[in-house]
Amino acid sequence: MNIRKATLEDAKAIASVHVESWKTTYKGIVPSAYLQELKVAEKEELWKRILQQDHHHIFVAEEYGTVCGFISGGNNRVKEGTLAEYEGELYAIYLLKEAQRKGYGKKLVSAFIKDLWNDGIRSLIVWVLNDNPSKHFYERLGAAVVGEETIEIGGKALKEICYGWKELEQLL
Repeated sequence: MNIRKATLEDAKAIASVHVESWKTTYKGIVPSAYLQELKVAEKEELWKRILQQDHHHIFVAEEYGTVCGFISGGNNRVKEGTLAEYEGELYAIYLLKEAQRKGYGKKLVSAFIKDLWNDGIRSLIVWVLNDNPSKHFYERLGAAVVGEETIEIGGKALKEICYGWKELEQLL
């Protein structure tokens, strides 16, 4: 198991994990037609742009030299209300199904939090689909539910909950 900062050369591997993990994690939650339309090539272009942004913290998990997961985040995108009080936001964390429950998630979060801490970010939120079975991962890491909203994916209204950590120091 290896956790490292992502590079531009990781864009295709991150895109592949992104698409495949959506198809397994969100099966039965997100409309299947939407999941079938996800394309690695499109996500690769997105990740190439993201990987070139300043103040975006991205790490990959590798198993036997192959990327099997990633974490991405940076500054909080919420600009008003009580959630704006949090400095950082975890935008995405995904692992291939076969890489789950092996400790990669915790190691990715650890590397990510240390990087945020070094950038002066001391609090964090993450948005999670309410029906995502992985939401308990955040609860085990000590996050509290701090908000909720309804979003639309593939024409379906889905409840999203926001977890928050007021003090990242507890995760270091």
